[in-house]
Amino acid sequence: MSSTTRLYTKLEQCKQNKDFYQAHQICRTVYVRLRSTNNDESILQFLFESACYFLEHNQSNSGYDLCKCYIETLNRSKITDLTDNLIQQICILFQSLKCFHDERTEFACNALRWSSQIPYQSEQDEQLPVLRTESNSSFSSSILSTLTESNSASEASKKVNIHRTGHPKLHEAFARILWDQEKNYKDSRYHYLHSDDGRSFAIMLIEAHQTLGYPSEIDLFIAQTVLQYLLLRNFHTAYLVFITYVEQHPKIRQPPPGPFNQVYPMLNFLWFLLLCLKKTLIKVPINNNSNNASGEPNQRLDIVPSSETTHCFSSLVNAYKPSLERDSTLIQYVEKIGTLFFGLKQKSSSTSSNPFENLMNSLTANLSNSMRGREQHQADLDLEVD
Repeated sequence: MSSTTRLYTKLEQCKQNKDFYQAHQICRTVYVRLRSTNNDESILQFLFESACYFLEHNQSNSGYDLCKCYIETLNRSKITDLTDNLIQQICILFQSLKCFHDERTEFACNALRWSSQIPYQSEQDEQLPVLRTESNSSFSSSILSTLTESNSASEASKKVNIHRTGHPKLHEAFARILWDQEKNYKDSRYHYLHSDDGRSFAIMLIEAHQTLGYPSEIDLFIAQTVLQYLLLRNFHTAYLVFITYVEQHPKIRQPPPGPFNQVYPMLNFLWFLLLCLKKTLIKVPINNNSNNASGEPNQRLDIVPSSETTHCFSSLVNAYKPSLERDSTLIQYVEKIGTLFFGLKQKSSSTSSNPFENLMNSLTANLSNSMRGREQHQADLDLEVD
């Protein structure tokens, strides 16, 4: 009988006798020996089963020590794919650490940090909703007529990304556990925000609003989410989470663009903002062979916004000022979106303390520069003609 076989036999005896200390020591010894085999799959399976055993018997120190060995093995391994089996093992360990908050948080952070190096093939092939152009408001009609003009066809694409905050699939798995099993909406929301599962996120937000929110906050729940997705430059998921929320929330149940004008003006603002960004970002077919290592979603971010879309953006901000002023955080988000996507200048330290005033000043300056640029261009053309 080999020494390794004897160790396994002794380990089983210790488990049967509930000799947790000795069992932990043997697990550590086996782990050191397995490392020399470079068989990552076998090592991970052994550590996973051993950690589960200790955590099931409330041996948090021993269990978490083996969880750390599990992460250590992942970091040392040459694994290049986040398989379903790996996600399942990580999630079971995550669930088993529920009663140990600090250890669980550290484990999740380390697992996500490791997963951030795993390439993620984003498959964003869902068709964006077909727009209805009717509207009860002259302002809405004018905005829609500008934003629903046909763009060049955009192709569904598969694109390999690296996500600095962790693999979206692992974030999605953590989010589902925190929502479905623990009703921890706050932490679930964080993980969903770093995933690409906009539809499930929307259903969770609906449940969270009905459970924890006031009726008047029905639009704020989705507003923060959409704007935060846009700040993460994840336009596609922002679009999906908004569509699903307004279609399935029992108090709304209205696909956009719906009659939001009087009841939920914030929803109107979000929808028109998404249309502005759609017109700006989705202009040309995406090169399926291009790779993006910045963690950004599948859309063009190198397109200079036109004066037309910038004007629409400024009109939206001005028209929905009362809705935005309900929460100063929303104004800050919109200001950053204006900088990211519409070429607005960031405010300097000497600007006003009123966030909305700063935003409007940026919009005014940007439109003035755009007008001067067009006038100069026309003057140059006139000179050439002469």
